[in-house]
Amino acid sequence: MINLTVIPPAWQRNVGYFLAAQNFFLFGSSSVYFAILWYIALQTSSGTWMMLATMATTLPQILISLWAGVWADQYSRKKLIILSSSFVTAFTFGTALLYFFEVRSLWLLLLIAAIRSLGSGVQTPAGNALLPEVTPQIELTRINGLNQFISSALLLISPILSGLILGKLGIIFIFVVDLFTAITGIILMLLVHVSPTTQKADRHSAVLPGIWTGLKYTFSHQYLRNFMLFTMGAFILIAPSSQLSTLFVKRTFGSGVWRLTLNELLWTMGALLGSLYITTHKKLPNKIRLITVGFIGSGISFAVMGLPEPFWVYLLFMFTSGICMPIIQVSANILIQENVPTNKMGRVFSILQILSTGIYPIAMLFYGPLSDQVAIKYILIATGLLLILFGVLFNQRLSALADKRNELH
Repeated sequence: MINLTVIPPAWQRNVGYFLAAQNFFLFGSSSVYFAILWYIALQTSSGTWMMLATMATTLPQILISLWAGVWADQYSRKKLIILSSSFVTAFTFGTALLYFFEVRSLWLLLLIAAIRSLGSGVQTPAGNALLPEVTPQIELTRINGLNQFISSALLLISPILSGLILGKLGIIFIFVVDLFTAITGIILMLLVHVSPTTQKADRHSAVLPGIWTGLKYTFSHQYLRNFMLFTMGAFILIAPSSQLSTLFVKRTFGSGVWRLTLNELLWTMGALLGSLYITTHKKLPNKIRLITVGFIGSGISFAVMGLPEPFWVYLLFMFTSGICMPIIQVSANILIQENVPTNKMGRVFSILQILSTGIYPIAMLFYGPLSDQVAIKYILIATGLLLILFGVLFNQRLSALADKRNELH
């Protein structure tokens, strides 16, 4: 009798546990993030409050990321992810109890966002550095693309879920969903097998010298230094579209939760399509060129989104900008995973996190108050046009330095 059962290789099961765990964490976190952001936007309609929300969700990541990068290079990345997730889960449970007993305020929501941001600051560099440990080198591009595809698919669901729960049941039930996803993610991460001999960093070295070593390694290599600085500049220009779109929709098109839901939904559908493109490639052809296309495509989308137009046209270009973001992010991740030594990868990813999404709170110190004085459409148009120019300069500079890529090793 022929056994037709196909048992996947050990590495595929291992990667499956890892991807499932990471995306359960992401699903719960994004549901809470959308709920908090929309709740504050609907309650205050204030650019300053949106700035505070942005700072709460990203500033703690900046404060802990460099330390987290060193920890990820010195200790078990799997254990770091589990411990940080457990900490956030315990705090979320405490917050749910407070809300159950009617202890509610916008400041408490900002505290929740800040604690979750600390957890993400540890999880993100550790997770990005752990992926190549459990994935064969030849499969790295497709697994990164698959991870982004699953994340985008879940992000397609989370704003719908957040909108439904926020509109029908109230924000407290978002915390219940988050508790379930976090506990499931922790259980799955416990099943991931990681070889104890993979990381070779000195576990007894102090944290501050470890941070300095990571900074020195990153910025002493011309190619890597230029890549990081251009990435930082580009994400400063991306910040308004990311952080002010909820407020822009409310002010321009109306305050219905369904509009806020569609705003996130169309972006996520675009991200799903961009992730699918990467998943279909075993190896990305030219990562710098792909990132350039992502920057320019995003810039065009932002500029058009700021023009007077019906809501469906705005959504169309929000969808287009969604296609570009995973292409930018995954290409950058693979470039680092393929070229940076594993014992420095956590620190390099922590720097990338700070200079990309971690730059948002600093940028919002300017954009938030500005949005209360200047129409957001003008901010979108200006930053979109500048991002197009930035993409062109990025391609010229990094392509000229491409022959020095070997110095990363």
